[in-house]
Order: sequence, then structure tokens, then C-alpha cells
Amino acid sequence: MALTLVWTKRAIQGYDKIVRYLEQHWTDREVRNFIQESEQFFVLLSEYPGLLQTTSIHKNVYREPMNKLTIITYRVKPRKQQIELINIRGTRQKPLR
Repeated sequence: MALTLVWTKRAIQGYDKIVRYLEQHWTDREVRNFIQESEQFFVLLSEYPGLLQTTSIHKNVYREPMNKLTIITYRVKPRKQQIELINIRGTRQKPLR
């Protein structure tokens, strides 16, 4: 059974920032490819929530590259049958602390 994806405000802002960057610096083809690749990843993630590795600090929080230029952080909420997308960021951005 697929889990529902719930986007946080931070995840929406991060995803939009990546799309805006691609629109400014790359062609429409790359933008479409990124969006299609993201959609395919989200479908796969909703079917297999343990797809990526957990963080060492929190048990139900996962952080891994979604592709070679995008990192995704999400939390699995099994009781609510949800995956909460916490953050989506480009790897070229300022590093996390």
C-alpha cells in the first residue's frame, strides 16, 4: 500500500528554488527531465518508504541524494500512513551544518 506524501513549506520552497535555478541556467528540456525524474522518484518513494538510509540521529528520518544534484530529507509516519517531505535541496547550495 502506497503512503501519502505530505510536503512541508520548507520542502516546497527548496523544490521551487531548484526548478527556478534550472529555468534560469538550463534549457526547458533539463527542467522537464528534472520534474519527470522527481515525480518518478516520489511514486517509488511512496511505494517503498525505506528506500533510502536513515539518519544516525533519528529513527524515522531519512536523508540521501534523490539524484546526483538533489538531496531529500523525509520522515516516515507509519501510523498516519504518511511520508513527510521535510527538505529538498540542491547539492550546490551552502552545506548543512
